[in-house]
Amino acid sequence: MSIGAVYLDAVLEPPRSLSPAGFDRVMLTLGTFNFLLGVGFIAAGAFPVVGFMGLEVLLLWLVFRASFRAQRARTFVRVTAEAVDVRKVDGRGRERRASLPSGFARVELDRDAEGPHALRLKASNRAYSIGEFLTPHERETFARRLDQALSDARSERHPAA
Repeated sequence: MSIGAVYLDAVLEPPRSLSPAGFDRVMLTLGTFNFLLGVGFIAAGAFPVVGFMGLEVLLLWLVFRASFRAQRARTFVRVTAEAVDVRKVDGRGRERRASLPSGFARVELDRDAEGPHALRLKASNRAYSIGEFLTPHERETFARRLDQALSDARSERHPAA
């Protein structure tokens, strides 16, 4: 079975502010600094401080790892004449799917709202938040693209006479 024309096939992902190589450099710099500072504390007889400094580096490493895992989240949006398919994959790989008929789907953008529910895809009594991690400008741009794709899909299904 062919799916017909695809009007939008988008992958939304969170921004990445630090590359893995950058992370390695930050951790190496911090570790070196803490090691040198720790040598000074040991020479001064304050060796218990070194353990807390190591704990600080470990906690920072754990926070960065959690941030990198969250950045693996993706939202896939595909618009065809028949349906709008939304697939969300969180940072742990868990997946949620939704499919709405493209003839009834509509885009709602709340320009005054911040947070995960500012951009929604709705059909009848179902609503799905999308683009949770987009900036307000990116959210608005994506809403226009999605709305145009829905309009194009409807026009294929119901051509003007």
